[in-house]
Amino acid sequence: MKKLLVSFASTLGLLSLAFAPAQSAAATAYSPYDPAMHAGAAYVVDALHLHPTQFCLGFREVAYKAQLLDRMTPAQATAFMQHKNVPVVIGPEGVPYLADGHHTVRSLLESNQPDKRVYGHILANWRSLSPAEFWERMAANHYAYLKGARGQGPLDPAGLPATLLTMQSDPYRSLAWGLLMRHGFKEVHGPSGFFQEFHWGDYLRNKVRWDDRDDASFQRAVDEALSLAHAPSASGLPGYIPAS
Repeated sequence: MKKLLVSFASTLGLLSLAFAPAQSAAATAYSPYDPAMHAGAAYVVDALHLHPTQFCLGFREVAYKAQLLDRMTPAQATAFMQHKNVPVVIGPEGVPYLADGHHTVRSLLESNQPDKRVYGHILANWRSLSPAEFWERMAANHYAYLKGARGQGPLDPAGLPATLLTMQSDPYRSLAWGLLMRHGFKEVHGPSGFFQEFHWGDYLRNKVRWDDRDDASFQRAVDEALSLAHAPSASGLPGYIPAS
């Protein structure tokens, strides 16, 4: 999937945005990840040590971001990852769980960058909770998205993939990403925006069909999604933009 040419995305002029963080590398002091870290602490950790809180990815976004990372110098890639500032929740037994940034971190793993370290902050430390209490709190705070590749769920978090490398593809998550790149909705930052594209993907799931093996078909699907994005039926979705 890394080698997939996402011609749709490459026409959007987004490359400069990916390189922008390198102009202002963070001055934050990052410490190696420790299960005793408190909320707000800045960590650095190998990407493979981070655990997903969702079952699926939009592989088109992953492929595109991996291509961007491949074109960066190591210093630019580090600055890019620091700018991403990936939020983590510490769970039972000190396991670091991603609350956001799954696509960026998987892209780093797929890229040719030799440094696979992730930089971010601790969102919460709930390692003292039981697994049941932990996942209940994660769901209450919208820090996990427990639906499958066909939108089914919520699924048992015990079935979550162990690493980012074993996640499923949800084409509708890719469609929502394509819609965002076309300004079909606004990106929402912070916890209220976690898993934003999945909600849009679910909205589009029974409305748009395409052949995901074909880039031209995908572009047509994004065009169709764009015509649906401003409908009143989408008004409850994060980042909704009313029709002008």
